[in-house]
Amino acid sequence: MEIAQILIVEDDRSFSDLLQFQLSTLGFKIGDSLSVQSIKEAKEASEEFSPDLILLDLNILDSNGIMTYDAINRLFSDCSVIVLSGMDDQNLAAEVVSKGAQDYLLKSEIRPQLLEKTIRYGILRKTLSHELEHSEKKYRDVFNNSPIPMFKLEGEDLQIQMANEASQSLYQLDEKSIIGKSFYDFNYKDSFKFENLTKKSTYRKEFSQKKNNGDDLIVELSINKLEQKKLSFIAHVIDKTEEVLFEKNKFDIISKAEESEKKKIARELHDGIGQNMVLLNLLFQNINVSEQQKEQHVEVGKIIQNCIKEIKEIAYNLLPPELERGFLNAINRFANRINATGRIEFFIEIEKNVSEEDISHIDKFNLYRIVQEIINNAIKHSRAEHIYFRLKKENKQIKIEIEDDGIGFDETKIKEGLGIQNVKHRMKIAKLNGEFNSVLDKGTKIKLLLELTNQEKTY
Repeated sequence: MEIAQILIVEDDRSFSDLLQFQLSTLGFKIGDSLSVQSIKEAKEASEEFSPDLILLDLNILDSNGIMTYDAINRLFSDCSVIVLSGMDDQNLAAEVVSKGAQDYLLKSEIRPQLLEKTIRYGILRKTLSHELEHSEKKYRDVFNNSPIPMFKLEGEDLQIQMANEASQSLYQLDEKSIIGKSFYDFNYKDSFKFENLTKKSTYRKEFSQKKNNGDDLIVELSINKLEQKKLSFIAHVIDKTEEVLFEKNKFDIISKAEESEKKKIARELHDGIGQNMVLLNLLFQNINVSEQQKEQHVEVGKIIQNCIKEIKEIAYNLLPPELERGFLNAINRFANRINATGRIEFFIEIEKNVSEEDISHIDKFNLYRIVQEIINNAIKHSRAEHIYFRLKKENKQIKIEIEDDGIGFDETKIKEGLGIQNVKHRMKIAKLNGEFNSVLDKGTKIKLLLELTNQEKTY
């Protein structure tokens, strides 16, 4: 029999002696157990005696019923308690067990074998309970002291059940302001939600959120499903705001360097080679040639004219002067130039409620380059007869659609060319969202989404 300190709380001496005898037959020494008749005696005993298990009669000299259990539980809160009663009261049994008692036995049914089994199970359950509490404490300590923001989330809506100090610091909210909210409540821009949360064990997604003070926050949420009855997750939050800003600044620097170089090349083409070609053309036209050379003279003149035209076109595309007067003006002038070639019809539809001010905060240069690249690709490769540019404003967004009626392409088979790569690169620089859709023999449609303003959210 395992060693255990046992306290008997019983005011019936004869029954107490019987329990002592039965304990001795089970291998317990008399010194392993102590008997008291009242709460007062139990309180005195608690100063020197630390039992592993208590055999408790609810009706004793100075207390009765549930009050007896409550008083003993306060004195020996870490001890396993088995309630003994002379009454077969199922309601009372259920109540004391719900309060934490390990078991409930009728005095008339107590036998050595039953007593041994009950004591062993009582001590074992209490030991397991202590180990579980210790394990949970270690888990909570690891969770709460983690330098990484962590949440315990529950359900499809990712309701926050626990939030460690690092997460409270990140969002600048106290625990009471976080618990019970959905993690999605902190999103101000992305409406994305995880789907089919019961199917996988791990999920990851980047979100745009806000701190309590209104500062923008970009986080990566990684959630891992827990093996529990309820749908629960442990979530790690990585603050990627500075990383994203660093990347944006890096792209901005690269973009500015590229545009500066393009402007330099444009000026050199216009003011240097372009002017020299114009002068060359004037000199060439003044050359007197023989009758036999006239036909060649005309052909060479055309080549020079084409060279001048192409140089001007390249210089213009590198540094469109219309963009200085705004994006909408530049797009209209660009359409006029395309239509003047006669190769394709370019239609523009801009809703009346859209103004230049709506896109004043957007990187207009890269946006213009994106549209320019898309249109030039369509002219070169789509065999389209018409191109449509549509721009409208709704739900705090500017929506741009560029569509052609050309041959299209199979998106699953075609590799991304330099043109599409340039477009996606510029979209990343300008922080634009978009999608490419193309169907063979039905044309291509490209959508761009631009945020008008940051949407504020109150917590």
